[in-house]
Amino acid sequence: MVCFFGFMDYMILYKWVTPMPNPPSIINSLIAMAMWGEDLNPMLGAELPRILMAVSMLAVPFMLIPKPLIKLWQHNKEVAARSSRGHGGMGGGSGRHAPVIDEEACPLGLEEDEGEQFEFGELVIHQVIETIEYVLGTVSHTASYLRLWALSLAHQQLSTVFFGMTLLSGMTAPFPLNVLSLYFCFMIWFGITLAILLGMDVLECFLHVLRLHWVEFQSKFYKAQGHAFEPYCHRTLLVKEE
Repeated sequence: MVCFFGFMDYMILYKWVTPMPNPPSIINSLIAMAMWGEDLNPMLGAELPRILMAVSMLAVPFMLIPKPLIKLWQHNKEVAARSSRGHGGMGGGSGRHAPVIDEEACPLGLEEDEGEQFEFGELVIHQVIETIEYVLGTVSHTASYLRLWALSLAHQQLSTVFFGMTLLSGMTAPFPLNVLSLYFCFMIWFGITLAILLGMDVLECFLHVLRLHWVEFQSKFYKAQGHAFEPYCHRTLLVKEE
């Protein structure tokens, strides 16, 4: 996924710091990259986006296939080890007695492990669901973070509109009138800037960032599996140690 979204971040930063006479549209470049289309105005060439998109698509089966096979190999290895220990405990006709096992000292998880059955099909289905959830979650979370990009564009457009309707209007007035009109227009512009651009707009960005932090970012580290969420607390850890 880094090949696609990391490339998008690189194009954003590259477009910010590099002056270009005809800057390309990042959205159109990403659409052409995802749909294997032709980018009419590529930023870094036409071959690099296709190579990165191919690597991104190959990463999906790489996340899907190896884990079930590794689990199956570990299970078969554990079963073979148990069977070899069982045959060795019987003595194999060599006249040695089998060791006596204390049932009370036997760990409780041993009987539970023997009762559990390894279902390879269930593991594959679970891995398919996890892979689909990860891919779709990555796309949706990145789209959610693009809201901040949209908010920055809206902030810039609002600044241009307010400047043109207040200060610029006062500057374009004739000489005797432009002094007084510029004074009042500055008061209006300053009030709009504090109320909308520095008040409502900044509050909106803060709420979006807070929501993205708790919903999108924290979902990478917490997965609800039927257990109550316990936040990290030093006092709780100290009480448990005592």
